[in-house]
Amino acid sequence: MDGTLLDTLDDLHVSVNYALEQSGLPLVTFDETREAAGYGSIVLIELLTKHAFVTGSPEFQRVFDDFNTHYKAHCNDATHPYPGIMELLVGLKDRGIKMAIVSNKIQPETEALRKLWFADYIPVAVGRVEGIAPKPDPAMALKALEQLGAQPQDAWFVGDSQPDVRTGKNARCTSVACTWGFRDFATLEEEYPDFIIDSPLELLDIVDASH
Repeated sequence: MDGTLLDTLDDLHVSVNYALEQSGLPLVTFDETREAAGYGSIVLIELLTKHAFVTGSPEFQRVFDDFNTHYKAHCNDATHPYPGIMELLVGLKDRGIKMAIVSNKIQPETEALRKLWFADYIPVAVGRVEGIAPKPDPAMALKALEQLGAQPQDAWFVGDSQPDVRTGKNARCTSVACTWGFRDFATLEEEYPDFIIDSPLELLDIVDASH
């Protein structure tokens, strides 16, 4: 979702720096936040605290909790769909394509953003919950496919980061990397996705060519 459907980077960046400031840690740049995003909030805080604290320690937990509390209250301040996303969803729905969101965000945030922005198009959202491994493990993708009643070989897994491409491959889906999000073409190309697209509506061409 982040970096693929929604441009969430501004809100993530503000919340990260709020949490760092509360613990007296150096603030990070926008580019540093972008590079660390995509792996889930625990890894985000690990990377942006520069591993100053041991993960799970009281000091780390304070930063993590401050981030989550602030982000929960401000996760939609500047967040918005990328250009072309709503047109893409209309096109996919018109073609009868079932859709789901798979995100390393925690489940409540994932579901809240699905309902706010995409309720008319996407019925399923699978976020991070205890007991299910996050991306790039295929578990979340397979759970989403099960809820949709779909098979991996018939699915496209679309994302903007290395974990997304790896998740698609691990789940035996067709992997589609998009360059409008958090990673550039060169970074995504190194993961050998089945397709790389530069704009959302290019996905419709891939879908149409498969039928």
